[in-house]
Amino acid sequence: MPTVVKADGTSEPFDEGKILASVKRAGISSNLHGEIIAHIKKNLYENIPTSEIYKHIEEYFSAVSDQYAKTKYSLKRAIMELGPTGFPFEAYVSEILKAKGFQTEVGTHLFGKCVSHEVDIVATKDREKIMIECKFHNRPGTKSDLHVSLYTKARFEDLKPKHNLTHGMLVTNTKITQDGLSYANCEGIKVLSWSYPEGESLRDLIEKHKLYPITQLSFLSFSEKQELLNQNIILIKQICSNPNILSTITIPKNKREEVIKQASLVCNI
Repeated sequence: MPTVVKADGTSEPFDEGKILASVKRAGISSNLHGEIIAHIKKNLYENIPTSEIYKHIEEYFSAVSDQYAKTKYSLKRAIMELGPTGFPFEAYVSEILKAKGFQTEVGTHLFGKCVSHEVDIVATKDREKIMIECKFHNRPGTKSDLHVSLYTKARFEDLKPKHNLTHGMLVTNTKITQDGLSYANCEGIKVLSWSYPEGESLRDLIEKHKLYPITQLSFLSFSEKQELLNQNIILIKQICSNPNILSTITIPKNKREEVIKQASLVCNI
């Protein structure tokens, strides 16, 4: 089998089992699995990037006019489109925490023992009060490293006494290096990354609570998505519950109807 080059530059043999796992996780009908694998194999070559494999999968969904499948499969890329700044991602993580029963404050300034800090999120529930550092990456293969874990721990320790914090947490939309994870676990800093912890990862929580970002909607242009994000319209379900919010951006009526239709498909998953 041809070698596949991953986003972080490492390589491995092509594994159709990984492709099947990803399409199953996205809720794609089992009737399409064989056709998807056949479509990818037809386009394989030595040292093919994983990003190109994903593009071939989305091309297949477009070819069979399956907008539902295309929208579902594009989740990781859609999260990266929440940039280029980190604020929409912080607001998005806040929504995930609210779904878990937390009350949140986003982008607050707190004075610590030594200096003041801009804290991405403070989340409270019952006796928990968590300081959360959000690390957003908009390039595939970029990982949060030991340095990020170190300054998350340092910030938490400076703020903990004055604000009765119970623990710190690092949230990232990609992966964390092994050193970064080992240090965080050793020092009691919780980690939430794209695929960690198993069963409660960022991806798992998004799918569990159906908190799909508006950047998944392929009928919206990049600029239209940015307009909505600038108005704190982050979740597809916001469009489903109030389609009139699309009137806040310049978008033709027929296109607006297509966006609402696509949003409804996702909301009814």
